[in-house]
Amino acid sequence: MAASNRVRGAVIATAIAFGLAFAAPVRAADQSQPAPFDDKQNKSIQEIIHQYILDHPEVIVEAMQKLQAQQQQVEEQRLRQAAQSVKPVAAEDHIRGDLAAPVKVIEFSDFECPFCKGFHATMKQVMADYAKDGKVAWVYRHFPIDELHSKARKEAQAAECAGELGGNKAFWDYADKLFEVTPSNNRLDPAQLPQIAEAVGLDRAKFDTCLDGSAKFAAHIEANIQDAATSGGQGTPYSVVITPKGEVVPINGAQPYEEVKAIIDAALKAQ
Repeated sequence: MAASNRVRGAVIATAIAFGLAFAAPVRAADQSQPAPFDDKQNKSIQEIIHQYILDHPEVIVEAMQKLQAQQQQVEEQRLRQAAQSVKPVAAEDHIRGDLAAPVKVIEFSDFECPFCKGFHATMKQVMADYAKDGKVAWVYRHFPIDELHSKARKEAQAAECAGELGGNKAFWDYADKLFEVTPSNNRLDPAQLPQIAEAVGLDRAKFDTCLDGSAKFAAHIEANIQDAATSGGQGTPYSVVITPKGEVVPINGAQPYEEVKAIIDAALKAQ
C-alpha cells in the first residue's frame, strides 16, 4: 500500500512538474528557469507511469468513462442549441394531429432510410396514445440523404404530389404506405410510386402528371433539408420536440418508444 501511494505520489508530482513547466509564463532572461528533464529522468518517469497503469487499469477505464460522459454532454448541449433554430410549425406543414397540441414532434425523415421506417412505426404508436386527447402533433419534414439514397428525393416529391392531389390526409396515407412497402436502402422500384398512389385512392393519371413535373416541389424539399441541417440534423431520422413552453428537445436517431414517451411525458408534466 505504501509503495502504491509512493507511485501515485510520483505520478502526481510528475504531472504537476509538467504543468508548471508548460503553464508558467515566460520569465525575464536573467531569472532562473526549471531545469528540463534529462533522458534518464524521462525514462524513469515513463516507467513509473507505465507501471502504475499496469497495476491500476481501472484508472484508464474510469478516465475513458468520464471522457465519454463529457463528450456526450457537450454533444447534447450542441444539439439543444442547434435545435432552437428549427423553423416554427405552421399550417402549411404536413401535420398529423391537432396543430394546437401542446407538444409537437417535428421529424426530419428519409423514405429510404431503414431507421426512419422503424421510427415511423414508433411515431404512429405515439399518436395512437396521445393524439386522441389532442396532446401531441406530429410534423413531417423531408430530409433525403442523397449520398446514401438516390431515390429518396423522388419519393419525397411523390409524397408531395399525394398531398397536392388529396390534401393532408392523402400525404400521410401515402407516407404510411410508402414506408410499409419499401424494402429501404434505395431498393424501392420507382414503378411502385404510382401504384401506391392508386392504393391510397388517388387518380393515377393526375399523379403521374404531377410526378413528371414535380420539380415544383424541389425548393420546398430543399428548404426542409436546410432546416434539418441548421437545427442540428446530421442523419435520419432526426426529430425536434417542441414543449408547451416553447423549449426544444432534440431526438437523434430512431429512439425506442419508451424514450420518446418519456420526453413527451416530461414536457406535458412541466406545462
